[in-house]
Amino acid sequence: MATSLLRIFHAAFQNVEIRLLQAFGLHPPPGPALAIPGCHHPLQGSQDSDRTEPSGLSSLLGGVFLMAAPKHRQSLERRQKRQRHPDKLIKPKENLFPCPECGSMMQEGFLCINCYQRIKYETDIIRQKIKETETDGLASTAETVVRYADETITESDKSKRVIEMARKKPHWFTKDMYDEHWKTS
Repeated sequence: MATSLLRIFHAAFQNVEIRLLQAFGLHPPPGPALAIPGCHHPLQGSQDSDRTEPSGLSSLLGGVFLMAAPKHRQSLERRQKRQRHPDKLIKPKENLFPCPECGSMMQEGFLCINCYQRIKYETDIIRQKIKETETDGLASTAETVVRYADETITESDKSKRVIEMARKKPHWFTKDMYDEHWKTS
């Protein structure tokens, strides 16, 4: 511990010493330099004449970043008390009630996850059938109607694109539910 602190202070003092020597012009700048005849220093040009060298403590330390450190190790008891404070614990949900459709528990103001997964599965099948009917990879601009095995097509639906499903329509998958899902997606 003490040796690492000594190394840090030694490096910081060396950095301060180099900056001071550079400020008084007694030490060359660190790193290789290339001198080309006819070129001038970038700070001496007409465009950069208003730039000045930084001064003060930040230029002397040269980018040394100091951070605060604890003076004493925090005990296990104090650390656990801080981490497990009652305000930080997960509180149980109180606004749960059974879904009217499937009976699983759901949070008030949210969709029932079971009903949502069933609807998502059904609409994914419908989308897959729609992609199969597309000819050249372009989506049709005609309105789409889904017909299940137990349904008939009405006169108004004959002018629309019909997607035929080879199975019975689920009892919970209503026409309103289908229309609302496709309007939002």
